[in-house]
Amino acid sequence: MTVRVEASVDLSVAPATAFAALVDPRSQERWMIATKLYSIEGPVSVPQVGSRLAAFTGIGNIGFLDTMIVTVYDPPRRWIMDKDGDLLRGVGIMQVEPLGDGCRVTWANELEPPFGLLGRVGALVAKPIAKLGLQACLRRLAKLTAQGTLPVAGVPEIRTA
Repeated sequence: MTVRVEASVDLSVAPATAFAALVDPRSQERWMIATKLYSIEGPVSVPQVGSRLAAFTGIGNIGFLDTMIVTVYDPPRRWIMDKDGDLLRGVGIMQVEPLGDGCRVTWANELEPPFGLLGRVGALVAKPIAKLGLQACLRRLAKLTAQGTLPVAGVPEIRTA
C-alpha cells in the first residue's frame, strides 16, 4: 500500500528561483520545519542525479532520519528522490509549474508505511498531519522567496538545448 501526501503553494517568484530554493540544502533548512540536511559524500553533489542526502526531522535527538538518492534532476521543473531509509521508503517529488507571473510548487511523498498492518492503520492517521506539515513548510518557502531571502545559493543559470 502506497500512501501519497501532497501539498502545493503558489509563489510570486520565477520558476527558476523557486526551484533553486527547493534543491539547495542550505535553503531547505530555512523553509523545512525542524529539519537539518546533510549531503552524503559521493561521486556527484546535491542536487545532481546520483547524489545522496539525509534529512533529520525532529527536535533535539528525538525524530527520524530520511535518507535519499536523487533520481531526477530536471531544472526548473522536477526533482525526484528515492527514499531508502529504515523508516521512510518510497519517492519524494518536488515540482515547479509556471503560473502567470509566478509559479506553483508541489511537494509530494509516496511512501510505503513500515510495520505491516499497524503501519497501514497508522498511515491513515498520519496522512492529514503530514499534509499539514508539508503545507506549513511550503507557506514558509513562499514567504522567504517573496522576501528575497531564498534561495541562499542564488539562482543557477539554466541552459536549454
